[in-house]
Amino acid sequence: MKNSIFILFIVLLGISRANAQEKAVSDNTELLYASADCGIVQTKQKLDKKQFASTPPLYLRVNNSDYVYATLQLGKRKNKVFMYIQILDKNVCVKKDKVLDVFFKTGEVVTYKNNFSLNCDGFFAKQLTRKEFAKLRLNDISVIKLYTYKKNYELYVSEVQNMDIDNQLDCLSAYKIKKTDEVKIKKKKKNEPAS
Repeated sequence: MKNSIFILFIVLLGISRANAQEKAVSDNTELLYASADCGIVQTKQKLDKKQFASTPPLYLRVNNSDYVYATLQLGKRKNKVFMYIQILDKNVCVKKDKVLDVFFKTGEVVTYKNNFSLNCDGFFAKQLTRKEFAKLRLNDISVIKLYTYKKNYELYVSEVQNMDIDNQLDCLSAYKIKKTDEVKIKKKKKNEPAS
């Protein structure tokens, strides 16, 4: 189950990674306003035979590295919300450990454990509990630190990005996963004539 979730989001984020690496990104990547559109996408693809939906990725600049970015994306499967972060750099090995610290503007620090085994694609994923969801929703983030084998990555989150995260969490909490639009073939009864 975890491996299929991991593989699918690697594919989804791989497209974003290729685009981010190919185009020159200026240092002024911060938008001046938050997005009011939820932008939730649900495809016909499934994770472990279950439908899922995801929000558009937010691009965060790594402050202790030149021209390295990360994507933060939120997703939902059944009634569970997931947080995905991928460092868009080469050979970033993330362990299955408590490797992510979120520093809130209140001064509180929360440590998250990666739900997937060791990977060298810079990929971190966490299924959020209700308490963790509420903490992210009600508090502004100042810094996210991701600890890897070779180096640590510091991601500063702006006011606008905090508003986007809040909006996306609100949208995901209200979003109902839709059933697929596959047509089921009706079984014929024994005495029913063929059409």
